[in-house]
Amino acid sequence: MNKEKFRFIQQKRSILRSLNKQEHSDITQAGIGDDYSRLVLLDSELAVTEGLCLANALGTVTSDVIKQYNKLRLGGYQPFALTDTVMMPENDEKRMKKILRELSDLAKEFHMDVVYGDTAISGIFKEPAVTVTMYGRRISQGEKNAKIKPDMDIVMCGQAGILGTLLRVRERKEELLTRYSEEYLRTAEQFDRLLLVKDQGDIAMACGSIYVRHISTEGVYGALWELAEAGNVGLRISHDHIPIMQETIEICEFTGDDPYRIDGCGAALFVTADGGLLSDRLYEAGFEAAVIGRTTIGHDRVIIHDGEESFLTP
Repeated sequence: MNKEKFRFIQQKRSILRSLNKQEHSDITQAGIGDDYSRLVLLDSELAVTEGLCLANALGTVTSDVIKQYNKLRLGGYQPFALTDTVMMPENDEKRMKKILRELSDLAKEFHMDVVYGDTAISGIFKEPAVTVTMYGRRISQGEKNAKIKPDMDIVMCGQAGILGTLLRVRERKEELLTRYSEEYLRTAEQFDRLLLVKDQGDIAMACGSIYVRHISTEGVYGALWELAEAGNVGLRISHDHIPIMQETIEICEFTGDDPYRIDGCGAALFVTADGGLLSDRLYEAGFEAAVIGRTTIGHDRVIIHDGEESFLTP
């Protein structure tokens, strides 16, 4: 074995040792000499989601891994395993370990196993990037993303623009301090506790929800547009009923952003026949929720604000 190959294997072993131990007994992890991992599933439905993680003020992978986790949980699945590919501009073991530790710590927090990983090192990458594939088991029974019909309620759970607000505070704090106090911004910095979905999707399915949409990069308005496109329906939305933090409104006023179009990770839209029932059940479970509108016949997507109507655009 040549010295370069030996050094590579030693580096790989060092990185693998930095990961947390397995959480699940029905998984075998890949490793040196093993090119694949095995998932042994008996009478279980599996869901898979994949995404590219790009660095921001929360870390290299944190916000995008949370988004993948949320999508699966809202669909009635419990994430239990993930795989990753780390793309690096150079062979920087220290930096790679930091990225994988961030990923491993998230997996441990969410009770998942990292079952396989790969690395690509090339000058074509200017910054590290990570792709993550996440696997979930079905734990809730219900009809997810069935055909949306006119005259159904739209329930929003969570607050608009939470992740977008948090990122703006962390990335532009010095600018924001010229207008707002440290104490005021500290409240917004605690929005990270609102990013992770819990059992909102399970509650929604139990209440007869037929469609769920995680509010993500496109914001609540973008998510509403995609909901209407998916169902080929119109919308009548009460702008004033959309849950939103005052900090989000004021910080976006300072930065010049539309608070209803910034990243809303942690919030979701549900379509159901009885929005009052669902919003009550969510509220009883400790989640902010409101009926914000209805689906309609046709293709007009109408926003009602202070008694005036305007049309929603992509």
